[in-house]
Amino acid sequence: MNKLPTSSPSSSALPTQSPQQSPQQLPQRSSSTTAPETPPSFFSGIISWFLTGNPVAKLGVLLLFFGIAYLLKYSVERNVLPIELRLASAALGSLVLLGIGWWLRHKQPLYALLLQGGSIGGFYITVFATFRLYLLLPHTVAFALMLIICAASVALAVLQRAQSLAMLACIGGYLAPLLLSTGGGSHIALFSYYLLISCGILVISLWQSWRSLNLLGFIFTFGIGTFWGSQSYQSEYYLSCQIFLIINLVLFSLLTVLFGLKNRPEQKMAVDGTLLFGPPVIGFTLQYAMTIQWEFGPAFSALGFGLLYLGSAWATLRRFPQAGKRIAMGYLALGGCFVTLSIPLALSAQWTALAWSLEGLGILWCGLLQNQRRFSYTGNALLVMGLISQLFAYPFFHAGSHYDLLFTLLVMSLCFICAGALWRHYRLENTGWKKISFIMMGAGIAIWFWWVFEMVTHLSSRYSIFSEPVLLLLLIFSLSVLIWRWAALRLMWPELRQTVWLLWPIAWLSFFLQWEYDTNLLSDSRWSICWLVAIAISAFILKRDARTLLTPPMEKLAHLLLLWLGLALIGSEVYWQSQQLPWGMEEWGYFIHMNAMSLVILLLWVVQRYGWWPLSQHAKTYWLGILPLAFVMFVMLVYGNDMDGQVVGGHYLPLVNPLEEASLFGILMLYIGLHHAIPFLGSAFSNNEHKQLKRWVTLGLLVWWANGALLRALSHYADITWRFETLWASRLIQAIFAVVWALAALVCMLYATRTMRRKVWFAGAGVLGIVIVKLFLVDSAVGGGLARAFAFLGVAVLLLIIGYFSPIPPLRSDKQEKTA
Repeated sequence: MNKLPTSSPSSSALPTQSPQQSPQQLPQRSSSTTAPETPPSFFSGIISWFLTGNPVAKLGVLLLFFGIAYLLKYSVERNVLPIELRLASAALGSLVLLGIGWWLRHKQPLYALLLQGGSIGGFYITVFATFRLYLLLPHTVAFALMLIICAASVALAVLQRAQSLAMLACIGGYLAPLLLSTGGGSHIALFSYYLLISCGILVISLWQSWRSLNLLGFIFTFGIGTFWGSQSYQSEYYLSCQIFLIINLVLFSLLTVLFGLKNRPEQKMAVDGTLLFGPPVIGFTLQYAMTIQWEFGPAFSALGFGLLYLGSAWATLRRFPQAGKRIAMGYLALGGCFVTLSIPLALSAQWTALAWSLEGLGILWCGLLQNQRRFSYTGNALLVMGLISQLFAYPFFHAGSHYDLLFTLLVMSLCFICAGALWRHYRLENTGWKKISFIMMGAGIAIWFWWVFEMVTHLSSRYSIFSEPVLLLLLIFSLSVLIWRWAALRLMWPELRQTVWLLWPIAWLSFFLQWEYDTNLLSDSRWSICWLVAIAISAFILKRDARTLLTPPMEKLAHLLLLWLGLALIGSEVYWQSQQLPWGMEEWGYFIHMNAMSLVILLLWVVQRYGWWPLSQHAKTYWLGILPLAFVMFVMLVYGNDMDGQVVGGHYLPLVNPLEEASLFGILMLYIGLHHAIPFLGSAFSNNEHKQLKRWVTLGLLVWWANGALLRALSHYADITWRFETLWASRLIQAIFAVVWALAALVCMLYATRTMRRKVWFAGAGVLGIVIVKLFLVDSAVGGGLARAFAFLGVAVLLLIIGYFSPIPPLRSDKQEKTA
């Protein structure tokens, strides 16, 4: 035999069998080492074991097994040797390998372990063949022999600190019942045997920290247990299976702690994630299958698992307060998860959402208090899971559970808002707490809206007193804004304080919804108070918070939106009232519309005159904000001359009727509005142009109204039908208009002569020219008669008077003309 490479017991030839060093003998670590290396997985560990050390010898042992198996097979087929001789030869060969391996344990330790492992495998195969193939041994004797082989192999492994030998012994021990099974054994005997092997692994862990051995025990115990349960479990086996499951969970929890104690990087326990989380996950799967037959069986099982691992966390921290923190945190997470899982297993999705929200808030608070990011994120995750559960449960709720739904939504909303407040208060570093706080707060506000909507829906459908659901929504939202503002001030939470501006879109949305439902927004005087409350709260917020919370452009926008909302409410009410008027009352409708718009301008003028808020600070915003209203007034004033001014059932008096009074008041208020609004238009107009614009607009409207008022009076007293064709063909109307226009030109030109204003004089002359053209083109075309003669004579007399009393003013400089 060729000499194999040698290595001393303390060399790298036995990397997994070196004695456990004391903490004082641990090699010094570099300062940059902050975390232990991740332990290899079970299968990667096996591959690494096979490829390191002496792979040639390992391959030789493997081929030796195949050779012995083929030799036995050949001897059986050919009947070369007696059965007893074959078995005795196999046992003797295994014993010889074991002796050689033991003799070489100091000279060639790795090679010696390979020989010892081969001998143990030979013993297992020999006993198996004697029992199963040749039926020469009873079941109890064969089982006892395999147990002895397993115990002897474990003893050899511990004495030589040989992990591979221990694994081979345990594999044989776990496979022995399967290999020797006749199908009629007791499950209690089987699990007791496996429990005995697992206890042996636990005892080995007191001296050696072999992760692969621990994983081997976990895989065989729970793997075979799961396979047996899926094939042979019956309800009468519950008690015995429950006892074995609990004992194994406790046993593998102890193995996890022992492994951590034996592997302390920088005096902190190493955590084997497979052993920490594998047994409880698989164990609960088995537990669920055993208790599914009872109504609350899985729920109480999850609660029991949670209490078990919460107790394990407490015990680990109590026994190892410093080194056991990592494992204790793992147990704590498992306990929390199982307790959380018990809730949906016992309750409906709706109550699960409530419980998870409360639990998530508690975990979040504990995590932030202890500066634990993972716990904090876990709390957030539970809150989100609660919300998802509520969304899942919502389509299935019925009318009888409406109060449960309202209670759940209210508590969830408060939980999310409190979560946002906690993130902002503790400001955990490296977590993006600002974004998380804002998201949680936003979710809480959204759930609050949901709660309000459900409450209003329930009240309006259940009680007749709540007949206006849209206004009730507006009222509750308005009061909610005050609550948020108060909480934000107490908590010094500016993000929550910004939510008060949600009242603006809510109010406008309420307006459009109610308009769609009923155009008479203020029909019910009781519910109309909701609009007053909303506008009052909005004004209060604007006065107290706009300067500190909004940029100047946004502040102006908020004022404009509130102004236009008020105008929209007034306009909708005015429109509805005008639509209720009977036929023939169009002038009263005009009167209502024009006076309503005029009163708005008058109110703004009074507020500014006395220096009241908001025009004391935002005059520009409000005066520019009513320009659309001024445009509507202008259009209505132009349209007003289309009406005859006569009211059905009433007496017509010139100038003293709804049409004329409303027009005069509207022109006056329009002038006031333009007087205050035009200067804020900026550099588009100079100061003189500002004055000229409002004067010409006002003068033009006055002239238009005066002509209309004259035409209506002539139509009424001359009994002329109010139709364009009839009015245009009337000689009397044409003659009187010619004289009146000429008289107006006379007054204008006389005023210009006295004030030395050439432009005004030319304006009057222009009017006079229009009159002369009208005389020849219109009056003459209408026909002859006394009216035409009167028109020509009257205009001629007026021209003579103008020529005598009002000559053209002398030419002056532009500066003098502007000053005049």
